[in-house]
Amino acid sequence: MKPVLALAVLLGLAAPAAAWDIDKMNAQIEQTNVIVSGICSGTVIDTARRLILTAHHCITDSLRETEKEEVDPITGEIRKRTVMEKAPMYIETWKRQDFDVVTSETHAALIRGWDDQADIAILEVIDTDWKAAQAAPLAPDTFQYKRGVKVYAVGNPGITFDNSLTEGIISAPARKLDLGRGKVPFFQMSAGVIGGNSGGAIYNEEGEIIGTLSAGVRGSSIGLAVPVSKTKELLRKLNLVAAAPAVAGKVGYPY
Repeated sequence: MKPVLALAVLLGLAAPAAAWDIDKMNAQIEQTNVIVSGICSGTVIDTARRLILTAHHCITDSLRETEKEEVDPITGEIRKRTVMEKAPMYIETWKRQDFDVVTSETHAALIRGWDDQADIAILEVIDTDWKAAQAAPLAPDTFQYKRGVKVYAVGNPGITFDNSLTEGIISAPARKLDLGRGKVPFFQMSAGVIGGNSGGAIYNEEGEIIGTLSAGVRGSSIGLAVPVSKTKELLRKLNLVAAAPAVAGKVGYPY
């Protein structure tokens, strides 16, 4: 046992989190990053329930308000109410060999829920034959957003450049900007992102999701991501929170 680890055990402290091994990083990106309806990025966060995390603005074309009539069972009065209909969506995964895409799989998905104020959404893949090999873990509640902390952005910039990874730092830990749907909480980061990255995961150095990409400023190193706490809030609201496994030092892991 290494001296530092031994000391941590003797003092009853959690061992320091291991850095994201590069082989595990590659496997996780290839197994958890998906293309959402041909326009955005998404991340597998639950294999058993086939859940995908993405951005709300990636699903708006599949949401539409419609007016329905219903009869009051007591009075017989016909009333109209406005409901939100959710059109089917889909996810894609590509496999490359010798620089070419050799296989492409498409699977139907439904919108489970969303938070338009925080610009996040949860999809469920409804093709039961689709088996995700891995889910990306959500960062613990103890994760601290600080300037200078290294981050990784994963997604499908321009869709053509699938499963891309870029590196940066947290530039500002707390922003609140109005992008047309009310003020959204963000952290600012410098990892390179373009259209198609929307909805993709922002990871810390341990390979845990700390945010979901929402927006960026063209021609700059300014990306805006929604902190993972908002994802956890949405999962709780949708009753999709799983029991946390016993992992040392992972308070609140994975939800």
